[in-house]
Amino acid sequence: MNLVDYLKTIPKPTPTETGEREKLKIFLVTARKSSKIGLLLIGLPSLLISIFILQALFHFKFGFIQWLGGNTFSLPTPAKAVLIFVFLVGFPMIAMVLNLLSLSHFQFDERSREFRATFRIRWWNIVIALAGGALATFYILRILADTLLGGR
Repeated sequence: MNLVDYLKTIPKPTPTETGEREKLKIFLVTARKSSKIGLLLIGLPSLLISIFILQALFHFKFGFIQWLGGNTFSLPTPAKAVLIFVFLVGFPMIAMVLNLLSLSHFQFDERSREFRATFRIRWWNIVIALAGGALATFYILRILADTLLGGR
């Protein structure tokens, strides 16, 4: 028997099926979209905080801050506290979570019953996630310091 006849008689291998049913890939958020949303959610509170810091340091009178202080008296104090907390802590935390989810990639393979989580390195999203965490932590620590030290 020669080699050509032998190769014709051996069984041909069948490829394994890698259909969409067997693997579940989850991309929770795209990196580009989450970085744009994250910049907005971090930019607005940090702009407000920097305006407050400039007003306190240099005694500037910004019209927006006077309007904000004058028009929020109609709200009860707990509602004001919740709105400020959501704006200054919630927005950066949402930005941090969105950017961390955009870096992650989850895959489940039913055939081998494996769940894989991988994280991509995208520096822009990492910087936004760290900035969101830092901004939220800054404001939470300020609230704690005011409460513990008897601030206004």
